Amino acid sequence: MDFQLNREQKMLVDLARKLGKNEFAPKAAYYDINHEYPHENVKKMLEAGFLGMTIPKKYGGVERPLIDVILVIEQIAQFCGISGRIVVETNMGALGVIMAYGTEEQRKKVAKRVLEQGDKPAIGMTEPNAGTALTSLQTKAVQKGSHYVLNGLKHWITGGGIAQTNLIFSRIINKNGVDQGIGGVLVDKGTPGFSFGKIEDALGLRGIPETELIFEDCEIPEENIVVCDPREGFKKLMNGYNAQRIGAGTVALGIAQGAHDLAVDYMLKREQFDKKLCEFQGLQWITAKGEMSLNAARLLLYKAACNAKQLPNNVMLPHMKDASIAKAFTAHAAFEVVSDSLQMFGATGYSRELPLERMLRDVRMFQIGGGTSQAQLNMIARSVFGRKFDFRK
Repeated sequence: MDFQLNREQKMLVDLARKLGKNEFAPKAAYYDINHEYPHENVKKMLEAGFLGMTIPKKYGGVERPLIDVILVIEQIAQFCGISGRIVVETNMGALGVIMAYGTEEQRKKVAKRVLEQGDKPAIGMTEPNAGTALTSLQTKAVQKGSHYVLNGLKHWITGGGIAQTNLIFSRIINKNGVDQGIGGVLVDKGTPGFSFGKIEDALGLRGIPETELIFEDCEIPEENIVVCDPREGFKKLMNGYNAQRIGAGTVALGIAQGAHDLAVDYMLKREQFDKKLCEFQGLQWITAKGEMSLNAARLLLYKAACNAKQLPNNVMLPHMKDASIAKAFTAHAAFEVVSDSLQMFGATGYSRELPLERMLRDVRMFQIGGGTSQAQLNMIARSVFGRKFDFRK
C-alpha cells in the first residue's frame, strides 16, 4: 500500500476540510438541537461532487475509488458527523448493492437521484425482533401476478422519511408460495401502502432521522426486485453492507480526530498551576495514546478500503474480516479518544458551549449501528477459525 496521496486526493482532502470547517461546523449544533436534516449541507456537498463519487461515468458519476470517498468522509466528519454519514450513504451501502446486483434501469434511476437530487438511499434491514439476528426478519414480499405485495415493519432506519430510494430486506415468496430467501426490494417514497411511523429520539447524530418504515399491502412492480437468489441472495446483500461498515468506521474516526485536535489546541493554551496543560506528563500520555489509536484505526480503515474486492460498475466491497476488524476497533477507540478529549476541557467540555459533548453522543452510535461490536467480533472469530457458529442452538 502506498500511503502517499496523489495530487487529486490532496485536493479532495483540502476541499472537504474547508467545506467542513467553514460551512458545516458553525451549523452542526443547530441540526443536533433541532433534530433537523441538513438539506443545505447536502446541497453544498452535491455541488462539491462528494455525493455519488463512486457512481460509474456511464451513469453520470466520476467513478472514484473507495479510498477517495473514505478520505472525504474523514475530513467532513471532523466538523459534522451527520454530513459525513450522508457522504457514506450516497456512495456505498444501498447504492453499492444496486450498482452491483441491480438491473440497468435500477442503476440509472438511482444514480440520477443521487447525482441530481442528492438523494440519500436508505437501507431497511432492522425489525423489532430482527436486529443482529437479521435472518429472523418477518417482512415479506409475496408475488401476485406481475407485482409483489410487501408487508412488514422496519425500525431504526437511517434517513427514513427523507430518502426517496429505499432498499428493503425482505423474504421473497414466489407465485407458487415458495420462499426464495431474503432478498432486496426497491420501494420509492410515496408508494401507496408505504408509510412512516415513530421517529426515534436518539442520543446522537440527531440531524438524520431514525424512522419506522411501515408496509401494508404495498404493491411493488416486479422490476423493483434487486436481489432474489435462494442460494446467495442474503450473502450478496450482506457483502454489499461491508463497505457501509467501513464508511461508518470512518465517520467515527473523523469525529474522534476532530475532538482530538480541539483538545490539543486547548492544551497548548490553557494554564493551571502556572503551566500549560500540555506540560503535564499524565495528560501527555493520554494524548499520545489517543494519537496512537487514531493512527491505528486509520490504517485499518484504509487497508480495508484499498484491498476491497472489485465488482462491475466500480463497486468495491471490503472483505468481511477487514471490515469487521476496522469497524470494531475504530468504534471503541474513537469513543475513548472523544471522551479523553472532552476531559481535557473539564466542566466546559461537558457543556453545550463546545462541540465535545455532541461529538461524544454522536460517536457512541458506531458501537451499535451498522452491526454491533459484538457481532463484528463474531464475524472475526468465524474468519479466524474458518467455520460458522450457530448461535441459535
